[in-house]
This record gives sequence, structure tokens and C-alpha cells, in this order.
Amino acid sequence: MAPKMSTPLIVRSVGWLHGKRALVLAILALLAAGSVGYLFGRSNIAAGGGWFDDAAQLRETIGERDATIDTLRRQVAELDTLKAGQADERREVGRTIGELQAELARQKQQLEFFRGIVAQEAERPDVAIRTLRLAAGSRPQSRMLRLALVQPGNPQGTVSGTVVITLEGSRDGRLVRLPQLERGYSFQYFENIEQELTPPPGFTPERVTVQVKPLGGKGDGVIQSILWPAVGS
Repeated sequence: MAPKMSTPLIVRSVGWLHGKRALVLAILALLAAGSVGYLFGRSNIAAGGGWFDDAAQLRETIGERDATIDTLRRQVAELDTLKAGQADERREVGRTIGELQAELARQKQQLEFFRGIVAQEAERPDVAIRTLRLAAGSRPQSRMLRLALVQPGNPQGTVSGTVVITLEGSRDGRLVRLPQLERGYSFQYFENIEQELTPPPGFTPERVTVQVKPLGGKGDGVIQSILWPAVGS
């Protein structure tokens, strides 16, 4: 009896099937990732957020700060200009006040001089103050006093007497009078006197008073005051 032939077993490799399946899965994964990224980007754009929005907001904030800085710089420049203008105005006002004071003092001196010429009373003073001025001294706080005395009318001889110079001002909120000079005079026609005045520390000068007392005369003689000029005037 012939041996029975068996049916051959055919085994096929499944490698090609696994390769195709992996490729299909990779493609599906890529498509899914692209769809998710697209949807995520659209959601961010629709919501108005994300780093694009942050960058735009940052640029807007920087622009606002730059505008604020420019505005502050303009305000500082305007304030500097205003301060300079106010300083110029104060200096101009100081010069004007000084000129008015000097003019007033000159008018008073001229009035006293001409009053002495035209006066006919027996008790008229034999000495008048022709000029009284304060100029800059050798130091910033000092002033040079220039005083000119004259004989009014028709001088008939020599006149003699005493000149008293007093500095008036304040110290610790109180009015103070400080004698600066007391000296005699003796002249015919006129005499010029110069004296540098220096206020003591802690004293604020306001005016200088000059008193001319003729020898043997009655009363207080001739008295005249002049305001103490400010520094730089």
C-alpha cells in the first residue's frame, strides 16, 4: 500500500502587512496633529489672546510710556523757562525799585538844598545834605556811604558841627539801631564824607540815617535816611 501524501503547509510572512499598517497609523497621527494645531491656532486668534496679543499690548504700553515721558520732558522744559523768566522779572523789579529809591533820594536832597536856599527864617540850618548815596563796598555785605554837605544860601564863614551815621535794621525779629560813625565837620561851602558800612553778623540792615547837628544849633539839625540796597542792586 503506497504511503499517503500530506497536504503541504504554506506559511506567508506578515511583515509587509505590519509595515503598511504602521504607515497608515503614522499618516493618521500627522493628520490628527495638524487638525489639532489648526483648531488651537484658530481658537487663540478668535479669543484675541496668545503671544501675538501680548506683543501688541506690550508695544502699545511702550508707546504710551514714551508719550508720557515726552510730555513730562516738555513740562520740565516749560517749568525751567518759567523759573528763568521769574528770575529775570525779580531782577528787573529789583532794579526798578532801586532806581525809584535813588530818584526819590535825589529829589529829597534837591528839596532840602533849595529849601535851604530860599528859606528866610532865622532858625534855618546853616548846613544841608546835598547828596546821600550808598554804593557797593569792598565786600558783598558792606556798602560805601557817600555824603556831601553844603552851606545853603550865601556862605559867610566856616560852619562846624557833628555828623552821626546810624544803621537801622532787625535782629532776632526786633528793630535795632546801631551807631556806625560820629565825627565832626568844619568847612566853608561844602564837604564830602565817605564811610564804608559793614553790618555785624545776624543783623539785617534796612536803612541808613544821617543826622547833621551844627555846633551850637538848636533842635535835631538835619536828618535824612536812605534804604539799604539789596545785594546786586
